[in-house]
Amino acid sequence: MDSKLQYKLLVESLNLLASSYENQKNSLPDFTEVKDEIIASFGDAFLLLPQLIEQDFLSKKAIASIIRCFNWMELAARNDSVSDLESFINHETWSKVRELAGEALKDMNEERF
Repeated sequence: MDSKLQYKLLVESLNLLASSYENQKNSLPDFTEVKDEIIASFGDAFLLLPQLIEQDFLSKKAIASIIRCFNWMELAARNDSVSDLESFINHETWSKVRELAGEALKDMNEERF
């Protein structure tokens, strides 16, 4: 896969993750499970990180922010006390994940949509 496309997928997944639940829901088809789709989207994009690092697409600060965001997302997704949809919408842990995704975009010099 082309590195520019990989980068674009990473940016799009971070933008989606950084968005409010309402924006996330409105961005996806009605038949999807919003939480699962958001997690899968960023998880898949995260797997492209090594290639983007090798191609010097990202600063060290951006890489650290992306990894931090991924780690928080994984911890939240695996924590039964915040893994339900209501928690995904309102819990402070998921708010922190959204905040970290926004910080990663900022560190990548990318605009949030």
